[in-house]
Amino acid sequence: MSNQTPVTFLNRKGLRLFGILHTPLADSQRDFVVMLLSPGVKMRVGPQRLYLGLTERLLDLGISVLRFDFHGLGDSEGELPEAQLRDVYNHIEVGRYVEDTIDAMDWMQQNYGSKRFLLSGLCGGAITGLLAGDRDARVVGLLGLGITPVLASRAADASRYMTIGQLEESQRMYLRRLFSPQAWFRLLTFQTDNRLIRRIVTHAMRRLAGRAPQPKLEPESDNANPLFAPAIFRLLSRRRPILLVFGGSDRLHWEYEEKFVSRHREKLVTMPPMIDVHVVAMANHVLSLREWQDEMLSVSTTWLAKHFPHDHGGQLPAGAATGVRSVN
Repeated sequence: MSNQTPVTFLNRKGLRLFGILHTPLADSQRDFVVMLLSPGVKMRVGPQRLYLGLTERLLDLGISVLRFDFHGLGDSEGELPEAQLRDVYNHIEVGRYVEDTIDAMDWMQQNYGSKRFLLSGLCGGAITGLLAGDRDARVVGLLGLGITPVLASRAADASRYMTIGQLEESQRMYLRRLFSPQAWFRLLTFQTDNRLIRRIVTHAMRRLAGRAPQPKLEPESDNANPLFAPAIFRLLSRRRPILLVFGGSDRLHWEYEEKFVSRHREKLVTMPPMIDVHVVAMANHVLSLREWQDEMLSVSTTWLAKHFPHDHGGQLPAGAATGVRSVN
């Protein structure tokens, strides 16, 4: 059983934001709140009602949940000025909704006494949570689903920014389709991305010739988010636990591995071991199938029990920094 309360509050620009606050039974409540941050341009329910299933699981654990719409989205006030969707995503990836997130934490602290927050969300909600956690000491952890370490508005030609892992997976996909009449029809009618095919063929020829694949992209072709790695490292240095869940078919998993992990491997081994990554095999970006969502929920529950055990009242992990928020 739980309580569900419609809420509204003003952000620092005076725009009214709308959301839902879920609270479990009083005798089982934890002393931190999970904030589910809107994904991309979608509302607070998430695609395929993803956030509702996650909310139910968190309530079962005695954790309160706030879901709300950022300004310009869903029921909240405000407008988005961009003409192209990819530019909207780009602004989210560099922190458009960090202030809304911090304003929501301020409102929760003023009205409910909440001082600790675990931020979570899918895609744009995950990167918003990461960047907000970098700026606010009240954030005790990040549960990111399909987080994006790259910038969308510099990816108009997707093949230009593909990692080695993505190229090799695409090569295997095209080989599987070699004898498909539909695939040949798409190629002959110019429905296939020829730029991608050229990159795949070039990469395959380099491999056959014994030439090592280029480990790094040229700077002008690099769409890695420059804010991503510094924010990750600052959270790890404060011993904030991080769980990142990716779908096995989600290109963002390859982006994460090749544009963050491979580039920062030496530094990662020097950081506190507070980051966990789980890949849901075959799943897409939004975890649309029930079995994919169930696996994500199971992994998230185990991670929460590890880092925020109930018998410790949901306190910060051992060694974690404490203090009031500090906004840069």
